[in-house]
Amino acid sequence: MSSDLVLRKHRSWPGVRGPLVLAILDGVGIGAGDEGDAVKLARTPTLDRLWVPGARAQLRAHGTAVGLPSDDDM
Repeated sequence: MSSDLVLRKHRSWPGVRGPLVLAILDGVGIGAGDEGDAVKLARTPTLDRLWVPGARAQLRAHGTAVGLPSDDDM
């Protein structure tokens, strides 16, 4: 087993007391917020309540971040 696959405590983040929910919303991206942004235009009260600073993280899930040769698809 490779040592880089071991979950370790983060050096500068103390964590939170549980319970903790990890929600992965496949297909829901961070859009431009314009008239073509379906998530922004939709009524999403639960997402709106969860979308507060410190309660979320943005990840790159395309292109070179996932092993593709370039970021040209975005």
